[in-house]
Amino acid sequence: MLKLFKKLIPLLLVAALCVGVLAGCGTVYSASPLEGGLPQGEVTSNGGFVVQKGDYIYFINGSADYSADNTYGDVVKGSLMRITVSALESGDYSSAQTVVPLLVVSQDFTSGVYIYGDYVYYATPNTLGTMQGEVQSSYLDFKSTRLDGTDTMRHYYVQVTDNATVYRYVQAEDGTVYLVYVDSTETEIHSYNTATGTDTVLVSGYSDYALNADDRTDPTIYYTMPVVKKNTYTASSGGEQYSYNQLYRVSAFATESPYGETDMTGYTDSSLDEGDENYRMEYVNLGTLVLDGVGNDRDAYTATPFNRDWTEEVRDQIVSSAGYSYDIVKYTAGGVIFTQTNLDQNQAFVYRLDDAAYTAVQGWNSITANPARGANASDGDAITPVSVTTTNPTESALFYTVEEGGADVLYYIYVSDGTITRVRVSETATSADYIEESVDIAKQQTDASLLFLQDGYLYYSMAGTNGNALYRLRYDGTADQYNILEGDAYDNDDYKPTRYLEIDYNSSWYAPEIVAGNLFFCNAESYSENYVYTMANPANNADLVALNERYDDTQTLIDDIAENFSDASNLAQYYYYAENLDAVLDTEGDYYDLYEQEDLDLAQAFANCEDVSSRFHLNFTSLKEGETVYNVRSAFYTMLGTVAEADDETIQDALKTDLLLADDTATDDTGWTWQWAAIFVPVGVVVIAAAVVTAVLVRRRKRR
Repeated sequence: MLKLFKKLIPLLLVAALCVGVLAGCGTVYSASPLEGGLPQGEVTSNGGFVVQKGDYIYFINGSADYSADNTYGDVVKGSLMRITVSALESGDYSSAQTVVPLLVVSQDFTSGVYIYGDYVYYATPNTLGTMQGEVQSSYLDFKSTRLDGTDTMRHYYVQVTDNATVYRYVQAEDGTVYLVYVDSTETEIHSYNTATGTDTVLVSGYSDYALNADDRTDPTIYYTMPVVKKNTYTASSGGEQYSYNQLYRVSAFATESPYGETDMTGYTDSSLDEGDENYRMEYVNLGTLVLDGVGNDRDAYTATPFNRDWTEEVRDQIVSSAGYSYDIVKYTAGGVIFTQTNLDQNQAFVYRLDDAAYTAVQGWNSITANPARGANASDGDAITPVSVTTTNPTESALFYTVEEGGADVLYYIYVSDGTITRVRVSETATSADYIEESVDIAKQQTDASLLFLQDGYLYYSMAGTNGNALYRLRYDGTADQYNILEGDAYDNDDYKPTRYLEIDYNSSWYAPEIVAGNLFFCNAESYSENYVYTMANPANNADLVALNERYDDTQTLIDDIAENFSDASNLAQYYYYAENLDAVLDTEGDYYDLYEQEDLDLAQAFANCEDVSSRFHLNFTSLKEGETVYNVRSAFYTMLGTVAEADDETIQDALKTDLLLADDTATDDTGWTWQWAAIFVPVGVVVIAAAVVTAVLVRRRKRR
């Protein structure tokens, strides 16, 4: 709430970044339109790292560090690329095009790229240098580019010094795009009009805030604000705050307070003169007051200009003497989940404010609307109870509604002690803790983290090898269906936790996303270098299990080779990743002479899916079904975009080092041998007839 002063240093630094940089340059980078032009059609998954518009899918090409070279045109890893849906389905990944050859990198992994109209909007590390030539790559620039790869901004809409700044791009009905960003240092939420260049502070001094967790294009923001007591403000302390607080709601399109100018009488520093900096407390708040936690204790509380609905008549209706405090749990499932603590008893309840029901109420009163011990005092179904405890309906839970009998019923899914539980929220307090039904849908899922709900499936992660493993199961079954002994879970894989192969996705980047029937994830496993991979998302868990069995068969056959032919097994593993044996079969190369012929024959049999049971007691024909072969990683999932040359070399070198034999020919000079010792003895020189002393060459067969 209090903005005591504006820091001058960041402004000077930004000026230093800007002065003279654009002299003689255009406002956009020069680029030819991509073949295929501008896509038409609907946009889906807006704000993720994968966004579809019409026939094109736009995606961030892997996880790159913000400090990497961000020279326009040189960026490969971390750039923004696109591919047609038909090319994705046919496996023509080489047709992917680079749209923005800049790093599309920020540390806010809840927000990615946004498509509105013919432009894509994103965040990228700063590329402009100071007057001393230093590039502040830790700064974050917000920019846009036309969807055909042209008109990439040289400058930026907004630049921030924190590359973990939370942001969203949202669009008004007139087509204007706004950038919403949170200045956590100044506790401000801003809205920047990309058409006019106007930067509006929506609120200053918030305590907590929540953006829509389900829809990143939602312009609505919920937040809480403290209330400063009258006649306590000083420029140095900011004033004393009441124990209660207030819940607000604001639109990114707001330009003024719905209450007009706030009367700040009683909020001046008596030690300063009028006109002095910070003489009057600055109060910036363009939101609408949803809930006011003021109590009815007449000795403790006096009206402030921030108690918008305060009257003596209303005051008499307040149930709590000390008032209420609010904490936002999550903005999701069509409303905001929040806790209300009655300060009389210091007891917290969890409630849901329904967006649609709230906006439909005429004459909403932020004081009388407060729910009183589980029952809404005045405003119908806008606020409904969720739980009498805050243990399970937390920010990590997933909330959703289902229409039942003409009304939306709230459910939530949470994890506790390795058990994933689904709760149907009761409409009345007659059910214990407002739980009408509680169903354990999966057990022994240690440290599971819930990701998202889509098409009837719950997607979640558990610890993998280098990152996170991905699982799913249906979340909408009956209690009986999850009974593994007698219910559908006994023979229906949809009601069993099912892992996606041995996928290891990057746990420090965006969570996997499903777009156009395909799963996209940042691959953290070996020989992947954190690029984006994709696979067709199985229609159901039965298909996913079948794919898992295919994968297991492939890995089992590689293990079977190792029982008698360890070198050949490593060659098969090499082929699985590299999809060729060229480096080994080149008779003039570095590897051919290092292998026994039987190892080469066995590896080629694996590559060709042949039956060699008469010679090696191994049959690889099961690795081929029709035109599809399952002896390569791309049969299961494949890299989508372009690989930087340095990363490609790293991958190839690692494959050869880990899986191929090496010719280590070197002089053995590790110590004195008996031949040398015999030459030098204490009594003199010993003559060894016909002896020729030579360096000893040792040839070792080993993996690099």
